[in-house]
Amino acid sequence: MRATYGLGPGEYDLLVASQGGRCAICGGVRKQRLSVDHCHKTQLVRGLLCRMCNGRLLTAANDRPETLWAAASYLEDPPAPRLIGRRFHQGKKSK
Repeated sequence: MRATYGLGPGEYDLLVASQGGRCAICGGVRKQRLSVDHCHKTQLVRGLLCRMCNGRLLTAANDRPETLWAAASYLEDPPAPRLIGRRFHQGKKSK
């Protein structure tokens, strides 16, 4: 942890405790150890994330807040129901 992220003894555990053992984005608790998230431009350690949020969500958004804001806006007010009315997926139901 020190060599990769500059974290001193006990600092990872301090972050885990301060986040309640949960991912800082989704709040989920995973069986795997939380990942240390950092900005790829500045190298600043930001917090601890589950692998899904760190490896997929932020990676897909290229660490761009505007992409994540746009995604949140899309989920809160999707365009299709406004344009064509409510339609529903006809395939298998998700778990």
